[in-house]
Amino acid sequence: MKLTRYIHLNPLRANLVNGLKELDRYKYSGHAIILGRRKNFWQDTDYVLKRFGETRSVARREYRKFVKKGVDRGKMQELTGGGLVRSVGGWSALIGHAQGENQCKGR
Repeated sequence: MKLTRYIHLNPLRANLVNGLKELDRYKYSGHAIILGRRKNFWQDTDYVLKRFGETRSVARREYRKFVKKGVDRGKMQELTGGGLVRSVGGWSALIGHAQGENQCKGR
């Protein structure tokens, strides 16, 4: 749930939208789709909504409250880096790979 919130707040942190109300309708984020303000045939909103309530209306209201609580948290180090960075052991390990420190020697 925290990761979903963090990702959906990216446009706000990047200053692509001005405030949560604008994010609620922003077409390049799944947030508006979860709220039912936009549609994407491929996005599974039920996966997220079922964690916030038994009905869509309650779930959407609780989801938005949850997202709103995260607005002032800013960048969260534990949720940054993506799959590649985490799969190699963090940024320092990835930089080591890029600089050839972790390559096999002797070839």
